Formats: sequence, structure tokens, C-alpha cells
Amino acid sequence: MSQLAMPTKIALIGECMIQLQGSLFGILTQSWGGDTYNTAVYLRRLLPEQFEVHYITGLGDDALSHALQKAWQSQGLKLDSIRIIEDKRPGLYQITTDSSGERSFHYWRNDAAAKYVFDQMTAEALADELGAFGMVYLSGISLAILTEKGRATLLDALDIYAEGNGKVVFDNNYRPALWPNKETCQAAYRRILAISHIALITEDDDELLWGRGSSEAIFADYDCPEVVIKRGSEDCLLCVENSYSRVPTEPVKNVVDTTAAGDSFGAGYLFGRLMSMDPATSAGYGHELAGRVIQHSGAIIDEVHMPNLS
Repeated sequence: MSQLAMPTKIALIGECMIQLQGSLFGILTQSWGGDTYNTAVYLRRLLPEQFEVHYITGLGDDALSHALQKAWQSQGLKLDSIRIIEDKRPGLYQITTDSSGERSFHYWRNDAAAKYVFDQMTAEALADELGAFGMVYLSGISLAILTEKGRATLLDALDIYAEGNGKVVFDNNYRPALWPNKETCQAAYRRILAISHIALITEDDDELLWGRGSSEAIFADYDCPEVVIKRGSEDCLLCVENSYSRVPTEPVKNVVDTTAAGDSFGAGYLFGRLMSMDPATSAGYGHELAGRVIQHSGAIIDEVHMPNLS
């Protein structure tokens, strides 16, 4: 799969939560964030206007949910597939920073609207909806937050979608606290990876979930046409149709906030592939965007700081 066909409608599935940041019982600032949302925003900024970037999640019918939709639309995202879940609200998390700069996260998401986004759908109906998109992107967090029923519906729908030549992109973002046990997570990951065209694998997360000790073991176990291993500040590794390569990254001296490093890398990589660039060039785009993002505070940097990827 050295060349990727150019779908112009892309859907990203996940959760974007309300963010509170500041000192405990002090002044808190409000914002919002989520892994797939971050990727969606950066992908929208990079792609030409003829592309549509859709975000699929669940929200409530409350003031915060309405405000989130307006904020997402201001970033150019399409929200046709947002589902309003009655009597539910967006998830929330709080970031606190201690005197040494170490951050702590506290989450209130177990009953968030996004958890129930697919509960009232059949797999066939969802697959029919996803069929409008040439590419569907989701992460391990996208799967983890769902109810058991919703997760089964989504996986069944993606099976149908992939059989119809839809392209699935999966980022392995693994958060142990969101899963009842490793076995449940591993079973879900096996299913999604079996139908993925592109797997974006964070090496540390893979080690935590599977206990693999090498990139060779990852490539051997992931039977995807295109596997990208993200290794933080180190070179990323590619396996494309059984051809292996390494793409170096430039050191970043002024690291401020690594919150969305992996999310932005994924956006840069997909941008390159959607623009018919080869995987190595696309990985270089991912490195360049991530390197720019981590030099600024927050997951979403101001557009003025975006690199010109070409």
C-alpha cells in the first residue's frame, strides 16, 4: 500500500471532554480536549478545503454540549454524525500541576454521553452511516469508553465497513484505567487491528498491554498493510507491505508540553498519505508537526504556529 487512495470524507470517532486546569480550589480555566479530537483539528488544518473532516461522538442537550459543538465547528469540523444522548452530559477532567511542574489528571467520564453513542444503533445501520466516509479513524480510547454493547456494535460495523473497502486507521492509545482488564482490551485490539489499513502504534503503550520487547515482535504480530511505530523523541519505524524503514526525527530543545505529541504526529502522517505522499515522507510530516506542537502549551496550538508541510 505504498499509495493511499484519496478519500475526501474522513470520520474520527472518540470523545472530547471538558477540561479544567489550575490549582486545587483555586482559579480554574475551562477548555476541552481529547485524543481523537486533537487529531481531527490538526488534520482539518492541514488538508485542502475539498476534504471534509467529521467528528463522531455523543453529547448531551445541555449548555456545555452546545458550547462544545460551536467550538468544534469553529475549527472546521463537520458534526453531522454527533448524537445527542438524553439526560447525559460531556465527560470532564481536571489537570493540576505541582510545584515541580508534574501534572496530575482526575477524570469524571464514566457516565458521559460519549459512552452511549452507539447503544441505540444496530451494526448494520452504523456501517451504512460509516459507508459515506472513505476513511474512519479511531483510537484505543475510542473503544475503551464505550459500553460493552456499544463497543460490539462499533466493531461489528467496522467489520462490514472494511469488507466494503472502507479504510480503517487505528491508534493504539492504551489507558489501563479505562478497561476492566487486559484481556478485554486485547480482544478488542485484535479485532480492530485485523481490519485496519494503518496502525499507529505507540511503542510504550504496546509494551504495557502486550509485554512485547521489540519492534520486530510488534511488526510480526500486527498483520496490517501499514504499521507505524511511534517512539517519542526517537526515530519512528515503518513496516509497509513487509518493507521496513526508519524515519529520523529532529531533536526539539524547547519542549513545553507533550500532551498531543502522538495525536499531532498521527494527523501529520495521515495528511501526507492522503496527499499521496509515501509513508516515509508522511512520517516526516508527523515528526515536524509533533515537534512544533510540543513547543507550545496545550494540546491545540494557535494556527499561526502551524508548520507548512510540503
